[in-house]
Amino acid sequence: MRYFLLEQDKGYTDIPVPLGWYEILAPGKAMESLKKLPRRTIFKIKTGENTVFLDFMTDAVVMVSEKVKECLELYEPNIPFKEIVLLDRRKKMSRGYFVPFLTELNCLAEESEYTNWNYDLKKAVLDGSKLKDKAVFTVKGPQKLNIAVRLDAAESLLRRGVKGLMFKEMEVKT
Repeated sequence: MRYFLLEQDKGYTDIPVPLGWYEILAPGKAMESLKKLPRRTIFKIKTGENTVFLDFMTDAVVMVSEKVKECLELYEPNIPFKEIVLLDRRKKMSRGYFVPFLTELNCLAEESEYTNWNYDLKKAVLDGSKLKDKAVFTVKGPQKLNIAVRLDAAESLLRRGVKGLMFKEMEVKT
């Protein structure tokens, strides 16, 4: 089976800018902080003239649109989500997103390589025996949160025309 790292497309430069999020989310422990928040939380943002609200964003925390949430639930129906409302008070604009709490798998093979003081995966090699046929999960290892998707889930996301995603294929060692 083929797997891909799911990343935000950095080609989009005018995306919502978080305001004061770090007062709520502890740096380096955003997911733990989010677990303590209510089911729905409002976060303030600043938007520009041509701000694009992507379907997949990773600034501050991983957030997905309703379209991506529904797709992920088709492949992993028990994913817990918390709702985030992004609010630009100045422009009286809001947009709803969801933070997925994905299963974390310790599945990196020894051949994996890191960069930036173990923050990024330079070369991701998955141990196929540890994947448990999961379609969507986070990869335990480096400090950066890495989301992996199986080929069928990746294709499903692409068929839905989601905006702001990039896929980087990972090697799977059998």
